[in-house]
Amino acid sequence: MNIFHKITLTNLKKNKTRTIVTIIGIILSTAMFTAVTSSISSLHAFMKEYTIDTEGSWQGAAFRVTQSESKDFLSHDEIDSSVSLKYIGYANLTDSANQYKPYLYICGVTDDVTTLLPVHITKGRMPENDSELLLPEHLTYDGGIAYSLNDEITLDVGERVDEDGSILDNNTSLLGNKSEKSKDGKVIPLESITNTESKTYQVVGFYSRPSFESFQAPGYTALTLSSARTSYQDIYFCLHNSKDVSSFLEQNAPYSYTMNYDLLRLDGASMEDSLNRTVTSLAVILIAIIVLGSISLIYNAFSISISERTRQFGLLSSLGATRHQMIHSILFEAAFLCLIGIPLGIFFGLVGIGITFYFTGDTLAILYRSDTTLHLTLQPSVAGIVIAVTLAFITVLISAYLPARKSMKLSALEAIRQTSDINIRSKKVHTFPLTEKLFGFEGMLAAKNYKRSRSKYRATVISLFLSIVLFISASSFCAYLTRSAGSIYNGNGYELSCTIYSENNYDPDTLLTKIRALDGVDKASYGASFAACFTVAKEDCSKEFESFYSDYEQAYYSNTLLADDSCELTTLIYFVEDHLFEDYLKEIGENPSDYQNSDHPTGVLIDRLHVFNDKYYDINIFANPSSQDIVLSALDEDVKNTCTVTAGAFSDTIPFGVSAPSDNAKFIFPYSCKDALWQALSQNPDSSLENSYYIKTDNHKQVQTDLNTLFDNENISADIYDYMDSIENERAMITVINIFSYGFITLISLIAAANVFNTISTNIILRKREFAMLKSIGLSPKGFRKMMQFECLLYGCKGLLYGLPASIGITWLIYRAVSDGIDFGFFIPWYSFVIAIGSVFVVVAATMIYSMRKLSSENIMDALKNENL
Repeated sequence: MNIFHKITLTNLKKNKTRTIVTIIGIILSTAMFTAVTSSISSLHAFMKEYTIDTEGSWQGAAFRVTQSESKDFLSHDEIDSSVSLKYIGYANLTDSANQYKPYLYICGVTDDVTTLLPVHITKGRMPENDSELLLPEHLTYDGGIAYSLNDEITLDVGERVDEDGSILDNNTSLLGNKSEKSKDGKVIPLESITNTESKTYQVVGFYSRPSFESFQAPGYTALTLSSARTSYQDIYFCLHNSKDVSSFLEQNAPYSYTMNYDLLRLDGASMEDSLNRTVTSLAVILIAIIVLGSISLIYNAFSISISERTRQFGLLSSLGATRHQMIHSILFEAAFLCLIGIPLGIFFGLVGIGITFYFTGDTLAILYRSDTTLHLTLQPSVAGIVIAVTLAFITVLISAYLPARKSMKLSALEAIRQTSDINIRSKKVHTFPLTEKLFGFEGMLAAKNYKRSRSKYRATVISLFLSIVLFISASSFCAYLTRSAGSIYNGNGYELSCTIYSENNYDPDTLLTKIRALDGVDKASYGASFAACFTVAKEDCSKEFESFYSDYEQAYYSNTLLADDSCELTTLIYFVEDHLFEDYLKEIGENPSDYQNSDHPTGVLIDRLHVFNDKYYDINIFANPSSQDIVLSALDEDVKNTCTVTAGAFSDTIPFGVSAPSDNAKFIFPYSCKDALWQALSQNPDSSLENSYYIKTDNHKQVQTDLNTLFDNENISADIYDYMDSIENERAMITVINIFSYGFITLISLIAAANVFNTISTNIILRKREFAMLKSIGLSPKGFRKMMQFECLLYGCKGLLYGLPASIGITWLIYRAVSDGIDFGFFIPWYSFVIAIGSVFVVVAATMIYSMRKLSSENIMDALKNENL
């Protein structure tokens, strides 16, 4: 260890407070860097694990590949691994409760199918030969057909074909179950099962609904072990290089294909970059905030004592020390502090984020799937730790080098005399007369001190400025994240809905009374809804609506909605109880008497849409909404029925029982208009419209159980939908965001507070000779406190003057980053401004009180001997 290293260590021991605060700053910044990188790596690992669990580890899939085509397809060297789902055939399920899934779709697989596809067995085992069958669970809960283990079932298995005899696969939705079409005088079904063969299978297991069965698939996918040749097969595969999947499929897939977009996106091999842009932008801003806060704290720790350091460097230079040796001394100090702070920062960062994941891991996992067995755990990566250490070390080196370079520019004589620290000109120290009138001689003296040695005060003001910017930026960052989550999830205002089938014989009001009587039901109502169309002239459309749909249609369709100077839109027509509709009209400021003509229905149009095209938008359809007649037409093009209604009002507010804004307009009418409108627009006017009941409750599970019991007792067939699954996801998302947000704000606030404390306390301690001189000429303790109070006010006002506008600018940048994924208006979290303003003066005052108490025990003569300015 050379003499410079010894001097450096001596200075660190001499200035213990500054050294400790600097180490704390390094620990905090390293901990935050570690927390960010470890969170990203852990979340990435969890999302990839979840995606493989739900979607499978395959990268690409080619559908309807023939036997000859499969040989050519699988012969490519780019393929690393593959499995196949072989098309064996369809069997009719005459007892299926789902009219859109009337088949059992039987696929042949091999033993290695689970290596790439998510086949999760819930009971039993995999088939071991072609006479054993693995059935999906949703055949029972969706199709209403129950089998048990070891049951033997005999099925007529054949090919599903359309009216022209072309084979249909499970990716083609049901063409027609009851409908028939006339051709050449013959009645031919739109689709049928032909070339059937009777086969007997033994049920050996059940598995969760597979992700490779699309929701529009007409058959429940059953698996059997088979290596025999079949007419078609779907091939799922992985390539050696995942980035080549798209081009490989384009060149080699014989029919249709798809890719595992979620997995490819996590592997960085997806071309979809809207989400990635948003996440990257936010991550860059997050890292920038941490770097800014860390540099401001650590830089000030090195630079605030510039007077003391400059004089020391001057003395060393006069004794022959070179510039390189002195800079090396500063960098040694930085490295020594890093040696203590960075390991501790990594430890506390991992412990902190590990504890956070311990308490929030299950909540985060539920966000993806409520029944998942996966858990979010801390999974730091070596690369993430290296990045955190590198960022922290570079931050400290920059913070140390900048003040060192400044002091090295001075000659030895200038450094010893410190003539550059104070450069007085009479005009520059002139103060306003009002200052002395308001704050007296002490206030005027404080103002002159500020102007006499701006460099010292500048460090304090910059420290406050950065602290304000850091706190408000962090608060804005978190506020926009929370707003983003709220924009994606739209609440309906109710937790449960029940759809009562039209064939039931019941009285709606009587049933509603019984539902309201159930324990846990806070609010309930009934209503009905159906879809219709209406046309809007292009000249009546808002600019935002026209712009959105022009871009949307150009991206996804060959024609546009706005062709022929008009736009045909789908609307959902809702009927709510008459008394609720009347209350709703009063709520939005309408006169209920204007809506009571059942011969000419008048309703409220919700023309606010919540739509998605690369990001979420909230737009209005009409440019200048006003009361007008609207012609409704049936959704089915073959039905020419129309009906003229009046939009008496336009609103963004929805009544209870109406779903949240979506990509469809909503027309709200009283329930008494239901029959008239349904008969006017329905394909079958003699049929009745199904009623739905909407229930608000805090105990949705118990109420759902009680509803099932009630419907069984009343002999009523109904579907119950629990919206709380998605609502709980939203609440969990908000909770998790808030946990991370407040944790982030707390750490940033600690850095900001430590920054201000270090800057002001060190600055005041370095001025103890100046304070001793003022006391020696008769400045009273009261006058001294008054002078320091004015300095406190001066620091705070200067910091706020620069910090608040800069914070608004950074908040705008955060808004622009978030708006890449979600479209909503710019807003400023004013509460953070209020907290920042109050905290500035509290922290400054507390720091000054601490520093002044520390100086109160100083002997005046000893302080006057101090050489520091």
